[in-house]
Amino acid sequence: MSSYSQPIHKDLNGSIEVGLAEADITPRTPIRLSGFGARSKTESDKVLQKLYAKAIAFGSDAQRPSIFITVELLGIQWRVTSRLIEQLSKRMGMSQAQVAICATHTHGGPEIGCLINHLQCRGEYPLKYSFSDSLLELDQLIHIAAFNEMLSEKLEEVALAALRDRRPAFVDWGQGEASFSENRRAEGGPVDHALPVLRITSPEGAIRAVLVNYACHGISLGPDVNEIHSDWMGEAQKIIEARYHGAMALIAIGCAGDLHPRLRDKMEHMQAYGREIADNVDHLLKSAHLQPLTEPPACNMKWIRLPFSSVPSVPELIELAKEDTTIKGYYARLALDRIQRGENLPEDLKYPIQTWSFGDKMIMINLGGEVVVDYAVRLKNEWDASRLWINSYANDVSCYIASCRVIKEGGYEADASMYWYNKPSPLSEEAEDLVVHAVNEMIPLSVNKERRS
Repeated sequence: MSSYSQPIHKDLNGSIEVGLAEADITPRTPIRLSGFGARSKTESDKVLQKLYAKAIAFGSDAQRPSIFITVELLGIQWRVTSRLIEQLSKRMGMSQAQVAICATHTHGGPEIGCLINHLQCRGEYPLKYSFSDSLLELDQLIHIAAFNEMLSEKLEEVALAALRDRRPAFVDWGQGEASFSENRRAEGGPVDHALPVLRITSPEGAIRAVLVNYACHGISLGPDVNEIHSDWMGEAQKIIEARYHGAMALIAIGCAGDLHPRLRDKMEHMQAYGREIADNVDHLLKSAHLQPLTEPPACNMKWIRLPFSSVPSVPELIELAKEDTTIKGYYARLALDRIQRGENLPEDLKYPIQTWSFGDKMIMINLGGEVVVDYAVRLKNEWDASRLWINSYANDVSCYIASCRVIKEGGYEADASMYWYNKPSPLSEEAEDLVVHAVNEMIPLSVNKERRS
């Protein structure tokens, strides 16, 4: 337990109503894990680390409260997020903009639906893959469906519990650094080592919660570990909570689509990364570099359409479908089946962008999908990086969101990953400009006037 504590506040001037809650979302039955096509095809009932959903509610009813949730999963689907929003709208009148769900992107969690193609993969990397065209085994399908139903129930439970828990608190934030993430596409490629930290403190001086963000894939443990786990993110939370007794630690992930841990595949690496995050959080919390946030976030949300580079024709799909061992061939067979059932392939991706403005002191940008680091680099170059907090894997993890550079270069994030995610082709090169332009329009005018030249 840390010996550090905040001074007791004699009045509540500058406080915000904040509520906290968490729920255990560890699967109750054996289940297939997602994140690695090369992982064992057997279900797992072994739990290395429990999985949690954790929530922070900001603001009073009169201030139109918002709720920020982290889930220790590979991703989150919009059908799950929208189901929670529907329930909170009925009970509290809350809108899409006021609800954010960010996945930690652990590759040790159960299948949540958006990467179902992984489960049909046969063969072990780096050997050639093959794919099963039959349905999943009935027990496996039922377990996945039951988990996703349980997840929705737990998200509603944790959201309502956080809203009930609201009481005055002091909120501040700052940015430190961590160093274990690297670009997996190219040695010396772009990275984002920023470590934004938000602290919630009671009027009595006790730290109630710490929200941390870092841009790095949750793959310090590899496909050989067929056990439920939350990777370095869960390890960091465990250490932070042990050091600050009674506090809840939450982790969100930055633009980490092409970033991974420098060293991987050993338990000692996962543990070291957890300690590094916790040590840097300690250092920042004990510094004088945190800035008070005295009002709950003003929330905004926009959906844009990101065009795919092409939509294959039926003759093109027929040729691709003959490739038994490639993900493109498997996708083509799924696509042909849909077309024959009367469905159309999508021409674009509906993409959510959300901004939460804590006055002009901090702008939290929540981006859907697996966003590559170029987006963070560009936004932080165009705006004041000291006031930006960027989460990806937010609200709807539909596929990788590659930048113009990455799309031109090709490779997994731009190309092959789209077929794993059940998409018809890579995104168009204009996707990056469309996303950045939409974000720019959503940043408040008070910050816009201070834009970097």
